[in-house]
Amino acid sequence: MDATNVQGVIDALEGKYKGVKSRLCDEDGRLRSYVRVFVNGERPRPRRRQAPLKAGDSVSIVPAIAGGF
Repeated sequence: MDATNVQGVIDALEGKYKGVKSRLCDEDGRLRSYVRVFVNGERPRPRRRQAPLKAGDSVSIVPAIAGGF
């Protein structure tokens, strides 16, 4: 997947899997509070969606899981 930043990854995923963006981002396009993004195993700060990417970078998008019995 070719993307220059995390937002590009999300947009590309939306193009392939319709509806995924609305699950990751709110109406204003910001990542939802329970979504964590990691680039090469680290959380980019402070602009998670605009975090730049280079060839070979690994992006993980992880929704928080909560619950119990």
